[in-house]
Amino acid sequence: MRNSSGDRPLLGSVLVEQGVIESDDVDEALLEQPASGQRLGELLLDLGLICRPELDRAIATQSGVDLAEETGFGSGLRAAIERRHRYRRDFVVS
Repeated sequence: MRNSSGDRPLLGSVLVEQGVIESDDVDEALLEQPASGQRLGELLLDLGLICRPELDRAIATQSGVDLAEETGFGSGLRAAIERRHRYRRDFVVS
């Protein structure tokens, strides 16, 4: 798996660096990508390997944008959704 395309990191590399997904899963999705015609992030979502907040954060990082942490009402909701998704993913895969 390559790490960058020009000056921008590749989405799969960002997700692996963030600890969201294993590089083997990215490689598998990249093999399926031509047949599906989907963008990598959407394919990873459909395969249940990542959740939307994880994809959003990776795309922001890839684009050089720092997402501000939530404050106030509902703060921590994104992290709770990600934890729940990770728990379900680990439970189903194991």
